[in-house]
Amino acid sequence: MSLAAGSRLGPYEILTPLGAGGMGEVYRARDPRLGREVAVKVLPAAVSADPDRLRRFEQEARAASALNHPNILTVFDIGAQDGVAYLVTELLEGETLRERLAGGALPVRKTVEIAVQISRGLAAAHERRIVHRDLKPENLFLTRDGHVKILDFGLAKLTAHGGGSPSEMAAAPTLLSGGTEPGFVLGTAGYMSPEQVQGLPADHRSDLFALGAVLYEMLAGRRAFQRGSAAETMTAVLREEPPDLAESGKAVPPGLDALVRHCLEKAPAERFQSARDLAFALDRLTGSASSSAAGPSASLRRSARRPALLLAGVLASLSAAFLVGFLAQQYLVKSEPPRFHRLTFRRGSVGNARFAPDGQTIVYSASWDGGPFEIFTTRTDGPESRSLGLPSSGLRSISPHGEMLIDLFQEKDGANVGFTLARAPLAGGAPRPILESLWQNVADWAPDGETFALLRTDGRTYQIEYPRGNVIWRTADLAWGLRMAPAGDAVAFCVTREARQSIVILDRAGKVVTRSGGWSVSSLPSLPKCVAWAPGGKDVWFAAARPESGVGLYALTRAGKVRPLWRVPGSLSLLDIARDGRVLFAHINQRDSIMARAPGATKELDLSWFESSELADLSVDGRWILFTEGGQGGGERASVYIRGTDGSPAVRLGDGLALALSPDARWALARSATDTRRLLLLPTGAGEPRNLPPLSVDVYSARWLPDGRWLVYATEPGKGDRLYVMGLGAKELHPLTPFGSSPFWAASPDGSQVATFGVGGVKIYPISGGAPRMVPGLPPVGEVPIQWRADGRALYMGRVGYVGGRRFWIDEVDVATGKLVPWKELNPADPAGTEIVSVLMTPGGEAYAYGTSSVLSTLYLAEGLR
Repeated sequence: MSLAAGSRLGPYEILTPLGAGGMGEVYRARDPRLGREVAVKVLPAAVSADPDRLRRFEQEARAASALNHPNILTVFDIGAQDGVAYLVTELLEGETLRERLAGGALPVRKTVEIAVQISRGLAAAHERRIVHRDLKPENLFLTRDGHVKILDFGLAKLTAHGGGSPSEMAAAPTLLSGGTEPGFVLGTAGYMSPEQVQGLPADHRSDLFALGAVLYEMLAGRRAFQRGSAAETMTAVLREEPPDLAESGKAVPPGLDALVRHCLEKAPAERFQSARDLAFALDRLTGSASSSAAGPSASLRRSARRPALLLAGVLASLSAAFLVGFLAQQYLVKSEPPRFHRLTFRRGSVGNARFAPDGQTIVYSASWDGGPFEIFTTRTDGPESRSLGLPSSGLRSISPHGEMLIDLFQEKDGANVGFTLARAPLAGGAPRPILESLWQNVADWAPDGETFALLRTDGRTYQIEYPRGNVIWRTADLAWGLRMAPAGDAVAFCVTREARQSIVILDRAGKVVTRSGGWSVSSLPSLPKCVAWAPGGKDVWFAAARPESGVGLYALTRAGKVRPLWRVPGSLSLLDIARDGRVLFAHINQRDSIMARAPGATKELDLSWFESSELADLSVDGRWILFTEGGQGGGERASVYIRGTDGSPAVRLGDGLALALSPDARWALARSATDTRRLLLLPTGAGEPRNLPPLSVDVYSARWLPDGRWLVYATEPGKGDRLYVMGLGAKELHPLTPFGSSPFWAASPDGSQVATFGVGGVKIYPISGGAPRMVPGLPPVGEVPIQWRADGRALYMGRVGYVGGRRFWIDEVDVATGKLVPWKELNPADPAGTEIVSVLMTPGGEAYAYGTSSVLSTLYLAEGLR
């Protein structure tokens, strides 16, 4: 079927044809609803007319649409009209890798850059248990802005071959079945793995074989297994090795040669065992892959590295990813590994650390053994630390003259009620206050030691002042980790939006010099310090995470180029870099846990599942908790779980971030992990998930009301945070509180009112509308609402304390008089590095649950990182 310009297919207006292939014709089209151009692929009549194949197409398209990754083609929609099935995807500008290879082999560095992106895309798909099965240059697209997109994920199994010349057969998909059952062949001759050729079950390692064949072709300028017919080509895949890359005349580093061979192993167990491992090994090659092989010294260096590369390949086949990274880090990039010196030995959390002006003394703030944060000094030549006698304080910066910028925690009745930014001499003396705030602000000394840059927040917006009082930049996104350049001509900091981190460099006027985005904060606990300027100020080093390759240390130049420096199991907080290049960092281990006491129980149970269980809701009867599983256990898109408070096993409900349980506990409201405006309903028992219409606000939390509506805490772009009332499936939200509302709130059991913490104290808003009333007698900060008592006459309020550890008190407060009666104190069993981050309870108080975040860190000095 050919479509004329101006015709419509569903809601899409056809503009021009883009091409045709085995999967049908492709058109440039316009989506008038969103005002964007898209690509529409019209499927062949053989697919549209075959109910079974059409059903498989819809299944695969749905799976592909879930793969939201920068290296995978985004699927927007599927549809059918007048017996014609079609697929709608993002519109790409550029060329396929096959078209690029028409000009011959690619440079080594370009080959590695492309392969890294392909392997990251494969890693994201494989973690969703989706295998491509037909990876080849025709299905790899190189965009004009340098990105690689993997096309037709999961759709190759729909393409049937109807004959042709031997050369056509060697390049076309061969399909005898739409499944992966033994005895059937699926793929493209020359790129199929041996198990595919034999009709054996194919898993994600078949994609790695195909990527090895593509890698070989990019380097050699010819296919690895091309013969005169498809049958001969498949025989070569089974029995022969491709010619040496050296025969192509190109200087291919031995490390890269060994990596390609490792991908092309005949037995799946002898290849890389995951695309993530492959991406990591490739990424470590980027520092040396473009080196010229000319000259005896270069050849000698590469020969010396070859045994380590072979050993790395064997270890990868055993899925020892961290060892592969370690060996690659030592032998592929650096001739000598960095040296590490441990500086702290107690259990707890390191907050910040800086080199003193003498370069040998190190000043750091930490909370040890569950106690409050305070400031210590140590030296590189000894294990002892000495307290500076400043309890309940945190370090910010040290000037060249030895003066500190510090945070003092303001306390009342053992609870934290604000922060004071102060100056304090390192040699000793009373701190001098500078700025008091309800929120922590970030400050860093300028090189003159007299002025400083300030990252100030009111809880809604963030602004950078340099010097203090002169605003040069403002954002509604979360900003943190501000650092001054050594020459005072720029500042660097981190910005977070929708679980993605960007590193920003500004000049003194507030102009963005460069911004590197796409980093993940999901593996970074409690937003640690993220940036520090390298000696000379030409680039900043930063701690960040890629979803595909884990946490590490990277360098960003002012021109915007990024290079990896070092990766580490666990997590990493970059703290400071000395003038001679020595680095202070904290190695961090984090675990998010859930504790709960079920109705009628006498003790709490640990209901955590994997390493990052984040409490979202507690059912009205106290029998169930809803939670989000993040980290590696939850996957890149996170996972929603429900679990009985009696300790019964958790049940995974689907992808996303958990928000709320319905009053009958039959439905869970969740939010997409990648789209803050996309909500979905997940059944806790039998039933199908339901996608809800996208919203115009960014949703962060929600609660179900008894009448089936929701209270939603969200951010309206450019305005701020507030509470909204929302009906099931409605697109419109009705504001309940003003902009700037706090995320701490609780709805009454009858759904008639909501208590929320705000400016001046706790206010109660009628959900039907009307003026709020203040709960009298409470301090302006410190107490936040958790739950209403069942009779609606009192609130359970919570307050957290820094004195004596991270304890949490629950008080019962009469809403008419403000009279406060202590109800319960929560104490984590192991207080070291542990903070209670959320508390939920039933209206009658017979059951409760609380979430904790345990962050244990150790301060290290590193030498030799570069």
